[in-house]
Amino acid sequence: MSVFAPATPFADFIYRHFRSVHALKLGLALLVAVTINAIWAPPHFIWSMVTIVVIMMSLPQVGGAIEKSLQRAIGTCLGSAYGVMLVATVDSYWLIMSLLILAVSLICFISAGRYSYAYLVSGFTIIIVVGDANHDTSEALWRTANILSGCVIAILVSLFIFPIKAKQDWRSQLTHAIDNMAEVLAQHLKAPANHDLDFRAKLEAAMKAVLTQKKLFFSLEWESKTLKKHKVLLSQLANKQVRLITLLELLPLTRWQEEDKDAYLQINAVASELAFYLQQLAEFVAGKAQQLPTLPECLEQELRHRLQLSLASAAIVASTTDLDAAATDSEVPQGFALTGYSWLIYQLAIAVEALYEDIAIIEIAYNKQPASQITTAKAD
Repeated sequence: MSVFAPATPFADFIYRHFRSVHALKLGLALLVAVTINAIWAPPHFIWSMVTIVVIMMSLPQVGGAIEKSLQRAIGTCLGSAYGVMLVATVDSYWLIMSLLILAVSLICFISAGRYSYAYLVSGFTIIIVVGDANHDTSEALWRTANILSGCVIAILVSLFIFPIKAKQDWRSQLTHAIDNMAEVLAQHLKAPANHDLDFRAKLEAAMKAVLTQKKLFFSLEWESKTLKKHKVLLSQLANKQVRLITLLELLPLTRWQEEDKDAYLQINAVASELAFYLQQLAEFVAGKAQQLPTLPECLEQELRHRLQLSLASAAIVASTTDLDAAATDSEVPQGFALTGYSWLIYQLAIAVEALYEDIAIIEIAYNKQPASQITTAKAD
């Protein structure tokens, strides 16, 4: 099923109440741990509960819980193995502590990037296992086993009990960003010349939605093989949204004189189509439309031609006015303003078209169609 397909009522309910659902799932995971402790009472079982809280508290999505659980499990195993080896083979207290400090310092040096949490866990696991170097490895092994059991419980509860999918959150944030951008463009076009409307709140909300999308990338990779294959595309899609937001920030700064009104109305007619296309795209991403809307074929060339015609008509109107005044004061500023505004709308069109193309690639990938069909889909 496509990531842009309409969500089921159950999935929609979970997403709308994800905070309550997440709290319930954390409680159930801890209940499972408490029940295991009540039945078998393994030593140091508190570490299992600590692990569940650390993994699930800040990561409600399934993919995030899997990612963090695996990193914690790998870090725990590596750190525990090194710590047990030190305790079992080295008798000198200072030599053990020297090797411990060396290992933790080396981990600190190489810790970076996606797997930084695994490095962190391995570092403090070594310290926990070695402790005061009393050569009792049973405590270290029990702690390791309990941490691993906590990882397993966290993964199972995240996967099978009211799963909260990062895919739905990502789609919601993408919809929110596109919808805000479409609304900013539409409001700007409806406003009078030289308006002082403030779009900062909406554009900041759109940017926040883009940043949230970026935070979900790792979780998306664990939840969807299709999105994992197109992880570079997800990053590009976020960057193109940022470009659109940047262009929209320039719109309120544009100003023109009353005599330029006709030319700007022609250009704004083109821009209003872009707002419509963005709104259609937001509806598709939200699951309100079954098929990806199509842009006019050769949109970029068509807009370039129409904008050039609007500029040409503006030049004709300007030539019928007072030539002396135009030569001294008006011609150059107006021409620059019109050309700059036309360039801005033209760049918006290119950005919207690029956004469509990336979303089309993702949709076609989910439908298991060849990537070559993207052009055909756009033309249809």
